[in-house]
Amino acid sequence: MRMSPSIRILDTDRDGVISAGEIQQASTKFAAMDRNGDGKITEDEVRPQGGPPRGDGRGGESIGMSPEDTVNTLMQFDKNKDGKLTKEEVPERMQGIFARNDGNQDGVLTREELVQGATKQSQASERAEGGRRGGGMMKMDPVFSALDTDRNGEISEAEWKNASKALAKLDKNSDGQLTADEVRPNFPGGGPGGGRRGGDHDDHE
Repeated sequence: MRMSPSIRILDTDRDGVISAGEIQQASTKFAAMDRNGDGKITEDEVRPQGGPPRGDGRGGESIGMSPEDTVNTLMQFDKNKDGKLTKEEVPERMQGIFARNDGNQDGVLTREELVQGATKQSQASERAEGGRRGGGMMKMDPVFSALDTDRNGEISEAEWKNASKALAKLDKNSDGQLTADEVRPNFPGGGPGGGRRGGDHDDHE
């Protein structure tokens, strides 16, 4: 059975069921996913870590890395270790990061400017790809879809604080808990697990 990514996040006792107690703790679990502390959960924060990063084709930021990881990679070019990047320190093929991130046009990139730029780049890349990587995890997973009440592809702080109520709507048999079958990913086109529930098609004429 294909399992929802949210099962792995919420099922702390690993019994394959999100119990009533685990549902009550959902807000805390989702808050911890906001890795960059910007008050929202985006697709790059939902996606499991560890996949190979992909460059953006301009020698700069990498898709698949968190903004903090991207900045740490860029700061390796900080030759004088002053916590900033100048054009002289960065290879010519990467000069585009100044046009994208140097907000005050002083020819110097601070860590704060790089974090802001990497965060925007990550979010823009996710929207541009339309969730192609990972099959659009936020849309496919009923839990994340239930939390994203304004359907903007992100889970805001207000939305994750309302997680317990949102999850209760997925409890189809009203037993106070969520099973893997109730939160099975919605694979497009009737893929693995998509549109089928255990036992729904056991009978054949």
